[in-house]
Amino acid sequence: MPVAAPGSDRGGLRSACLTRSAHRITWCAPAQPESVGQLRKRASMIVSAWMLSTDETQTAELVISELLTNAVEHGHGEMTLTVARTGSALEIMVADHGRATRSTSSSDPDEHGRGLAIVAAVTQDLYIDKTAGGWRALARMALRSRTSDAAA
Repeated sequence: MPVAAPGSDRGGLRSACLTRSAHRITWCAPAQPESVGQLRKRASMIVSAWMLSTDETQTAELVISELLTNAVEHGHGEMTLTVARTGSALEIMVADHGRATRSTSSSDPDEHGRGLAIVAAVTQDLYIDKTAGGWRALARMALRSRTSDAAA
């Protein structure tokens, strides 16, 4: 994946924040709605390259979307997405600079408040931590082994 010069802006994503290793990648982006789709698309390409099943890839995309949307809704400034494959698990972490008490733009409970419940339902673990600058959500998905895929 080509990366712009350090510190430059390409599609709202800051390349100075981009870090990548064989099984871990981190992006930074403005905590704005348009960043959600951009980050989801890039993360999906990486997750697909890690040879996850179609179901696992789609679940990862859902988790990424929900956690990023939550960061946009409650954060400000910049948010960070890290995706890592750690043996038999996929870890998705989103950090923001937000406050948990910020109200949503709509008071309709049918429009808000289900994202973290969805993430908790489709992942093995979900941790939410207060950090010095905001909040961090870490979701861990158990992955099927490639040998069990062949036997199925």
